[in-house]
Amino acid sequence: KVGQHFSSGETFGVYGDLLPLRHDEVPKSEEDKIPVTILTGFLGSGKTTLLNYILQEQSEKKLAIIENEFGEISIDDALLQQDKLHMAEQIIVMDNGCMCCTIRGDLENGLQEVLAKVHAGGTIDGIIIETTGMADPVPIVRTFMSNANLTSELRLDAVVSMADAKHIVARLDDEVEEGKVNEAYQQVAFADKIILNKLDLVTPDQAIVVKDRIRAINKYAKVLPAVHGRVRVHELTNIRAHDMCNFVNEDIDKEAEANLGEFEHDGAHGGHDSHGDAHGHDANCTEDHGHGGHGDGGHSGHGGTAGHGAGHGHGSKGANRHDARVNSFSIVREGEILPRRLSAWMQQLGQLAPERGTIFRIKAILAVKGHPYKHVFHAVMDVSDEDDAGPWQEGEKKISKIVFIGKSMDQAFLREGFQSIFE
Repeated sequence: KVGQHFSSGETFGVYGDLLPLRHDEVPKSEEDKIPVTILTGFLGSGKTTLLNYILQEQSEKKLAIIENEFGEISIDDALLQQDKLHMAEQIIVMDNGCMCCTIRGDLENGLQEVLAKVHAGGTIDGIIIETTGMADPVPIVRTFMSNANLTSELRLDAVVSMADAKHIVARLDDEVEEGKVNEAYQQVAFADKIILNKLDLVTPDQAIVVKDRIRAINKYAKVLPAVHGRVRVHELTNIRAHDMCNFVNEDIDKEAEANLGEFEHDGAHGGHDSHGDAHGHDANCTEDHGHGGHGDGGHSGHGGTAGHGAGHGHGSKGANRHDARVNSFSIVREGEILPRRLSAWMQQLGQLAPERGTIFRIKAILAVKGHPYKHVFHAVMDVSDEDDAGPWQEGEKKISKIVFIGKSMDQAFLREGFQSIFE
């Protein structure tokens, strides 16, 4: 290639510094990264009981636990240690604040502490973060979506939310101060799987009412029935709900089933799995936050797409934030999307007017004109990411899918906007 710039006989000099050759490591694939599960749920929902159960059932796995107790005395840690400390490979306790607000830095330090053990030759098969019942999961998810130092070796597998069948509805109806969030509501809305626990304390009819209330908030998260936190542990592992390249392997537009199985017919029985075959899909983004702008469009080769920043927010105000004000829906369309129109539409979503509602989370698989790969997009609140999955096969129909989860969304407006970006 030098000959393209110089003619024979010409001379030139090179000036620079001599540095040791650096052997950059090949980036780890998502499958090779350590999976991290966020276990959340309101106070008394049974998180610690479930965690002890997981440690018991997964005794062949080396799991690290990051446990958060809001307060001066770490009661949950004492409960955990007295039963299962010997079953966990590593336990890190943070008791100086709630993960969702005051100690995100400590959460990152705790994760780095786990990685330090791995770097020293230790083995960790997975990490479980048990949040305080007062934690909004969104800032924790944001940590994983925005910190390259963590995501080079860790992958967020899923947000699993515990819901107390007897008390969850009351928690969802709690009044909150303006500008604050209803944590129970957030935990349901942003979950990838929901364990409906303590079903032995309610009647089958009451259980169905609770299930329907949860589904009104988040119909893309699989609901698992449980007593004493007993579920099939494989339901809680390798969910890959935040692995964008896995979106193409899932029906992201398909509503997850929420079959309570025998609970609906015979009352409560512990340890039964949900009988649906649908995988849970997340719902993420909080409210009343503006979001960044987006790139100007052009899509280039594999992995070279121009960025579309996250963009959703400006939630409408209301005295209460109940399920009736939250919508989750999907749009599917065959055809090719024009890059410039896509970019303009993303910018529009980033400046969504209050009367249009609030978008919590977007998951999408897009067929972009002139782009040979399936383009995947994922946004949680003010943080977004995008990548290319596999190529479109010869003769394969170019079908785009997008999932919205949010509050008081103007579905007609969003549907019309999505349709307008196609050729």
